[in-house]
Amino acid sequence: MRKILLILLFFSTFSFSQCWNTVSPGGAHTIAIRDGGAIFTWGRNNQGQLGLGTTGGTQNTPQQVGSDFNWQTISAGNSHNLVIKTTGTLWAWGNNADGQIGVGSNAARFNIPQQIGTDTNWSKISAGDEYCVAIKTDGTLWTWGDNTYGQLGDNSTADKNAPVQIGTATDWIQISAGTDHTLALKSNGTLWAWGRNNVGQFGTASPTSSLVPIQIGTDTNWSKIFAAREHSIAIKTDTTYWVWGGNTNGQFGNTTTTSSATPTAITSFNNPLQISKGHQHSIIIKQDGTLWSTGGNASGQLGNGNNTQQTTPVQENTLATNWSFVSSKVSHTAALKSDGTLYTWGANLYGQLGDGTGSAKNTPTIITCPMLTVEENFVAEKITIYPNPTNGFINIPSEFGIHKIVIYDLSGKILVEKELYSEAVDVQNLTSGMYLIKLFGGNKNYQTKFIKI
Repeated sequence: MRKILLILLFFSTFSFSQCWNTVSPGGAHTIAIRDGGAIFTWGRNNQGQLGLGTTGGTQNTPQQVGSDFNWQTISAGNSHNLVIKTTGTLWAWGNNADGQIGVGSNAARFNIPQQIGTDTNWSKISAGDEYCVAIKTDGTLWTWGDNTYGQLGDNSTADKNAPVQIGTATDWIQISAGTDHTLALKSNGTLWAWGRNNVGQFGTASPTSSLVPIQIGTDTNWSKIFAAREHSIAIKTDTTYWVWGGNTNGQFGNTTTTSSATPTAITSFNNPLQISKGHQHSIIIKQDGTLWSTGGNASGQLGNGNNTQQTTPVQENTLATNWSFVSSKVSHTAALKSDGTLYTWGANLYGQLGDGTGSAKNTPTIITCPMLTVEENFVAEKITIYPNPTNGFINIPSEFGIHKIVIYDLSGKILVEKELYSEAVDVQNLTSGMYLIKLFGGNKNYQTKFIKI
């Protein structure tokens, strides 16, 4: 018995964090999707941005939003969220002062998810600070929300509370919404920008603003773009890394704090695996899985163990490698390892790190995978399987007519899913620990837990 308890303790500590699929930090909140398609939020809730049906207060641990399990793509704005479901439908919630929820209403805020229209062909999304940009599967471009500097690109400065199509082009393939400027790519590899250009964030010194998309330069080999507060980042098809715009905090990573309206190549970041832009910082994951950051660091958002501004890239060296995804916005950062573990660092006044505290962190802190407060629609009866604990096989009673089984770890990750052709199920390849098994048979479903020793 003592051996089993020790196994369970080790297993729950190690694997109960390996469930996250994607994450997006907002201004002072965070939104993430875990295995199975459930969505979780934490942090500040003054505008209902947590989507929990309340407005005000804070949450310093992940909280499940609603009961749906088909969330797919997320993007957090300053205090609102934009999400696509697996159905291709588009949803938003939070602050709506500038119409950024996109439902045709000027209500100040929405504290639960709202569907935007009825279309089922939304493909890509990007939430700026107070506005949104999206692309449909037909390649059309749509924007809504704050338009003070023309960042919607609809040839006006009037806010919009519902999506408006920008032009008639059907070859848009990428978008990135910043604070007041927007970047986009077309399928021919050309770079486009609009909105505010006061410090050269377009990649050109003039015009100082544009109410419609304008092509930047003549290059046709741009492949990825990232619009931040006052700086921009892009990757070309030859994997070279480029930055331009504001650099007062060293976010370029070129040893200076000199801004530039001309794209500048940073060769040390060539061939990146993944990139994120913060308001005044930049974070890069290299192909070897190491994580590097540069720029403003007052809240520890670079994750390198101090709060000192950096003008050259510094490696996060406490967890070394296996980083696969990183996202940052104002002053906190979230990143995933290749095994699905989630880490956060930076500002935490409102609990936006999700670690159960309100203390800022300048090194990564792991975020335990939350239990589902609302289960997926699965009405189940108990069933007894044997032996339990087991070291190799479990037997399924034949009288229940089971035709399919699904085995999960305690974080909810599916490990085995198969049609059942035998009463004996081989679990020899599972590591020691506790598992949940769901069984489907006839007109009834069953579930239980078992221990692999």
